[in-house]
This record gives sequence, C-alpha cells and structure tokens, in this order.
Amino acid sequence: MDHLVILLRSISAFVILMVIARILGKQTLSNMNFHEFVTAVILGAMAANFAFNEKIQVSHLLIALSVFTLTSFVLSKLFLIFRNFKMWTEGTPTVLIEGGLILEDNLKKTI
Repeated sequence: MDHLVILLRSISAFVILMVIARILGKQTLSNMNFHEFVTAVILGAMAANFAFNEKIQVSHLLIALSVFTLTSFVLSKLFLIFRNFKMWTEGTPTVLIEGGLILEDNLKKTI
C-alpha cells in the first residue's frame, strides 16, 4: 500500500510541476538566469519532498508551490519592466574576450 501511495504522490507532483512549468514559460538550462534556476531547484525539492513524505498534506504543497510560482512570475515581469532591478539582482556579465583578445584582468576577477 505504501508503494502505491508514493507512486500516486510522485505522479501528482510531476503533473503539478509540468503545469507550473507551462505557466512560467519554457526555458532551457543554458538560457536560465539565476532566479529561474533557484526557482526550478526549489520547486523540484518541494515536489520530491511531497512524493516521499506522507506527512505533507496536498493543500500545504499547493500553497507553497503557488507562492513560489507567483513570486517567480512577478519577478519575471518586474525584470522586464525595470531593467536596473534585474541588473541589481542578477549582476552584469563580465566580458572575457573582446576583439579577439583575452582580457586577463577580467579573468582574474571571475576566480
């Protein structure tokens, strides 16, 4: 019986994450920014915890997933509206090669 419960909880967690992924939009790992990566890890950890921890109620999982989904969605919209906010939260890229030359000072800064 326990195996069946874990199977059902795992499938439902997977389905919920698929719905959330559709709401938040499609992103590949190479195009993810820091905020999207953290959101994906947190949502995955919540879903995995729900799948194996029978003490977690479905309503608690849905509330937590809703909060993180809404937060991620609002941050994405804020990043589009306020460019400075995005640069402040994510930082700016460091140019390593410019005009075919390796910028060694910038390489040292990244270490």
